[in-house]
Amino acid sequence: GGFATGLASNARLLAGGEADITAIDFNDGYTPEELEEDLRRAIETYKDRSSVMILTDIMGGTPYLKAAALSVQYEKVRVLHGVSAALLLDLVIRNMSGNDGADPDSLAEELLQTAREGLGVFKLDLTAPDETEEEDGI
Repeated sequence: GGFATGLASNARLLAGGEADITAIDFNDGYTPEELEEDLRRAIETYKDRSSVMILTDIMGGTPYLKAAALSVQYEKVRVLHGVSAALLLDLVIRNMSGNDGADPDSLAEELLQTAREGLGVFKLDLTAPDETEEEDGI
């Protein structure tokens, strides 16, 4: 649905510039065959790039399955699932700066590391600071 488009728009806004991104919405009434054709067309648009990253929401969904099948046909294509805003923003900034790497496997791993570092859980720590520090006698 609007997940890819919304994230792409937000990433452009946060990064403050234009990145070379193609967002494909998989909406109701959009067939898997149409999705596959649009993915193929997008991949061909980037055929001169050193790497092409396809970002999907969940593993096992139609966009993931179609992208994974196409990645077998294109050696520079990698498919990442479970995409976060942090990962997308990292990719957008790399793309805009021309630092999106020559090796698709290295780029994919660096993006996954960004996603891992962006995960966390807020926890309120109400413990008082340790007041047992010794005075230095002055």
